[in-house]
Amino acid sequence: MIENVWLIPVLPLLSAAAILFFGKEGEHSKMPFLGLAVMGWCLLQASCIFAQALLGRFEMPYYHTIPWFQFGVFEMTLGVLIDGPAATLLFVVTLVSFLVQLYSLGYMHGDPRLKRYYAFLSLFTAAMLGLVVSSNLLLLFACWELVGLASYLLIGFWFEKPGPAYASKKAFITTKLGDCGLYVGLLLLFASTGTFDLVMLQARAAAGDLSLEVATAVGLLFLFGAAGKSAQLPLFIWLPDAMEGPTPVSALIHAATMVVAGIYLVARTFFIYNAAPIAMGAVAWVGLLTAFFAATMALTAYDIKRVLAFSTISQLGYMMLGLGVAGYTGALFHLTTHAFFKALLFLGAGSVIHAVHSNDMRDMGELSKKMPVTTATVAVATLAIAGVPGLSGWYSKEEILHSVYGHNPTMWLIAVFTAGLTAFYMSRMFFRTFFGKAGDHHKWDHAHESPWTMTLPLGILAVLSAVAGAILHYTGAFARIVDPALILAAPGTPEASGHATEALSHAAPEGAEALGHAAAAAHEAGHAMLHHPPDFLLPGAAMFVTAAGILGAWKLYGKGDFATAKSLREGFSWAADTLEARYYFDDFFLFLVGLSDRLAAAFFWIDANIIDAVFVDGWAAVARALAWLSDFVDFRFVDGAVDGVGLITGDAGASLRRLVRGQTQEYLMYAALSVAILAVFIITR
Repeated sequence: MIENVWLIPVLPLLSAAAILFFGKEGEHSKMPFLGLAVMGWCLLQASCIFAQALLGRFEMPYYHTIPWFQFGVFEMTLGVLIDGPAATLLFVVTLVSFLVQLYSLGYMHGDPRLKRYYAFLSLFTAAMLGLVVSSNLLLLFACWELVGLASYLLIGFWFEKPGPAYASKKAFITTKLGDCGLYVGLLLLFASTGTFDLVMLQARAAAGDLSLEVATAVGLLFLFGAAGKSAQLPLFIWLPDAMEGPTPVSALIHAATMVVAGIYLVARTFFIYNAAPIAMGAVAWVGLLTAFFAATMALTAYDIKRVLAFSTISQLGYMMLGLGVAGYTGALFHLTTHAFFKALLFLGAGSVIHAVHSNDMRDMGELSKKMPVTTATVAVATLAIAGVPGLSGWYSKEEILHSVYGHNPTMWLIAVFTAGLTAFYMSRMFFRTFFGKAGDHHKWDHAHESPWTMTLPLGILAVLSAVAGAILHYTGAFARIVDPALILAAPGTPEASGHATEALSHAAPEGAEALGHAAAAAHEAGHAMLHHPPDFLLPGAAMFVTAAGILGAWKLYGKGDFATAKSLREGFSWAADTLEARYYFDDFFLFLVGLSDRLAAAFFWIDANIIDAVFVDGWAAVARALAWLSDFVDFRFVDGAVDGVGLITGDAGASLRRLVRGQTQEYLMYAALSVAILAVFIITR
């Protein structure tokens, strides 16, 4: 099964092409079932690989490559590298994509461009899966860009509307700004090491071939790229507007594909950050500030999808924070559990929007009476993301908070306060949507439960949101397969041994041994750095802020009387206005855009009125004047002199022509006359 892992990204790519080029458009198109069938097979294969990894049925990481192309002395390979994070992401991406495609059968029913929608979904999934399994950073970057293209197509799927059209361009341009950092980082890394292969890069980093300066620069540049894709400060501005796309697309983007690509990049290149403390610290602080600021922005949002978007940004910040404080396992654990309950939250929101035809929570309320299945499943996801003990989010978030406390207690205080904010704004969304007083009775009267194609994915994700965290935590299998010591080790499978041994022998004579020592040192350093607070302190603090957040939201929104909430909004209007304006980040970037427009206009004026008018056009005028003068001198003097000599010569020749008529007696007379004149001249001297 593991030998054919390359089929997992290839099959969705082929299905995307088949659906796009051979399928018929229209609401009755059968092409969605092709995409669903292919994704079902990929889910089955990925599930088997993930289960085998958890059970230890194959040695990780699995590494296999084939020659790709060669330039000069450099050879590029095409291959797969399956370690714990890759196996986990394969399962998560295929599961969420399969459920999203199943859910879309009901949600997108009747859309005239259904074929195109499923083609784009398959392309999006294929690009993310290719990014996950790639064994070298060049192919990863190609898939990274393909993910951005597919997100542009899906966010702007309803491009005839101004909102999606604007949001898709904003997402594309913003993420491309971050991609510039990743691109420069890749060039710098290749210039320093001569390879993009992840196995060889790890070996050379362990052998000391990657200097501290290069590792720091590459780490910071990669972080900038990750900030674009994973919506970290300051490049998060595209994600709230990306909600203009279809809700199932939002679930796919937020739970399993685009936004986790940046987290996965940092995790995949963790050996670089392990060698660059400054870059590692930057990851931690970017993640912490992103988590906090995004959580505060969610407090005042009324669009149900935008609340979830800010929630995603905040949770991604937690993951980035976990990586930055060497909580590698906790970050990837939270990435996994978050995929389940965030997909559930978005699909649940889509079920609500499908029922009331509005995104505004002020139009909702009392939907628990109309939509019991949606209410129950969204309740599980809300409690999970809030960090209620026993549910999936509790285990993963607690692991991150423990790592943060061991790294910096001050950062832990901010992180745990942010956890309380998460519990508050998610409970606010839940109470206002399902239990608060109905805002629009006409929409409430027409609300109904969604069809089984939409509720079945909700039920599956609800079960995973409830029990997956406990299963992965208590069995210890997940922590084993994503152990940083294993991530920093060389591949050891029989299939990979030839390639890996050769790569390591070229990169460092004792690469495998060096990697083992580096991994052990990193593992021991992490344990030495960890503080040991009282056992009850950390979970107790987390439970307290979670309970406070939920109770506070119930007090303000649970009973349908929003008078207290309105008075708080009016009393702190300046803060609410700032939060609703997203701390004016959008205004700042628009200011930069306006400034660049004004600079461009100024440069255009300088170019047109100084460079072109003075230097280019002025020099042309001078050249034209010199050309006229040259023409005048040439015509009047040079050509006149030449023509004058020619006229004199011609006239002289014409005169002589009259004297020479071929008469012998005339020639004799001219000779005698010449002799006579010469004789007179001689005698008179």
